[in-house]
Amino acid sequence: MKSIIQIEEKLKKENILYESLFFLAGDASPRKYFIIKQKKNNNILMYDNDLRNLKRFIFLTNYLDGYASIPKIIHNLSHEGILILENFQNKFSQIINSRNKHNIYNIALDSLIFIHKSNFNSKIPHYSIKEFLKESNLFFDWFVRNQALEYLIKVKEEFNEIFKEYLKRTLKLPKVFIHRDYHVDNLFYLNKRKDHLRCGWIDYQDALIGPCVYDIVSLAQDARIDVDKNIEKELIKKYLQNFNTIDIDLFMDSYNLIAIQRHLKVLGIFSRLYKRDNKKSYLRY
Repeated sequence: MKSIIQIEEKLKKENILYESLFFLAGDASPRKYFIIKQKKNNNILMYDNDLRNLKRFIFLTNYLDGYASIPKIIHNLSHEGILILENFQNKFSQIINSRNKHNIYNIALDSLIFIHKSNFNSKIPHYSIKEFLKESNLFFDWFVRNQALEYLIKVKEEFNEIFKEYLKRTLKLPKVFIHRDYHVDNLFYLNKRKDHLRCGWIDYQDALIGPCVYDIVSLAQDARIDVDKNIEKELIKKYLQNFNTIDIDLFMDSYNLIAIQRHLKVLGIFSRLYKRDNKKSYLRY
């Protein structure tokens, strides 16, 4: 792999010692992950040519420290597009089964509940209606773009006008820290930690401040895995019990609205990955 050779050259230049380096995974972005063995530790090497993404990841890592379990930055080589991170291992999606799934999802929710009860400063941007519509428009731009262009533009405009009004109501919900990709493939079980810190987070570099339903929808209506409906109801009930001043009707209407928005976004992104980037693996979702 070409990127491994480039990374090895950069590590040598920065005098970073290691025994081995091998590819672990890519994701829906150009970002890549590698296992880098250093002494007795198999650490994670994150490689991203977009320095803005790495700077944002570093900012949020420092910011989230104490609020959530996030990986320690062992070496900051962001000027080379590299961060070497603590390896959490035990990814929820790899260990979940019929016996532990209730516990797994409750641990993930406990982490959200804790952070939603915390105050965050204004340096984190807010989720705007414009951003919500930009994301749902990916459905029209990539998933159904083969339709007659004039007709598609008209439907997209009509949809946006209607959806905008519903989103205004959703934005009346409490504003909280939103991970924005909160699902079992980005969460880890840390059995030596306690309470909400048992849930480890990765891929939070796109975080925003926004309506409290968002990450719960991501968790319980995951595009990659079918979550048991009873678990989904259980999570919603538990969340509302912890925030009893929230208007339940507003919460549930918003929950369904954000589910629509997120699924439209995901359909658009997964289609774009195939049509533009030739990444076929996401088609199965």
